Amino acid sequence: MTANKSKRFLFDVMMIIVLVIFPHLGLMPMYAFAILLLLLIGGYLRLYKEGFSDIGFRFRDISFRSFWLGGSIGLGFAMLMYWLLGPLLTWLGFAPANVSDFYYIRHNAIQLFVLLAIASFLVIPFEEIVYRGFIFTRIRAMTDDSKYSFAISGLITSIIFTLYHYQEGAGAMISIFIGANFVIWLYKIVKGNLWYLIFFHIVYDIFMLTAIYLGYM
Repeated sequence: MTANKSKRFLFDVMMIIVLVIFPHLGLMPMYAFAILLLLLIGGYLRLYKEGFSDIGFRFRDISFRSFWLGGSIGLGFAMLMYWLLGPLLTWLGFAPANVSDFYYIRHNAIQLFVLLAIASFLVIPFEEIVYRGFIFTRIRAMTDDSKYSFAISGLITSIIFTLYHYQEGAGAMISIFIGANFVIWLYKIVKGNLWYLIFFHIVYDIFMLTAIYLGYM
């Protein structure tokens, strides 16, 4: 490994650690840290004469197909998780996902819509850009010598994304890990177009947050 490549490797690892840990420090609300960390990613990429397009986020890639297909798959996956995998994990003895941080939206339509707006227009794009965009891309660059680079990078990214949601409990982490690997597979199918994943994630969260709002979670 050359000196420049070793330096980039070190800085990439440091960036990944910051992106994963900073949101859990409780220093600012989620919309604020999302903006701050996106600016950090943008600045970091510029140091290497790169941009968001290099990690798969391009506005020109947005399309009606990415909206309806990504959203439809997200809805189907949410229903599968809610009615099949969730009950199965409960039957196996795992506690339901800890969603107490979202109890404030229960039977409060205004709070639900505000949260959905923040999630859809900022937090979810942020998570996809960070995890399936930046982290996956940089880990793949680290493992580019292996013919299994995509699979290895996808698995490591899914593990990191799962650990990022540790506060939701073991049962939820199993579901998240399965979902994260499914999303990586979808990412490969759609040839790195993050918009499919963003719409997938948005519809998935709409389903789950609506279930919380109605008191079913």
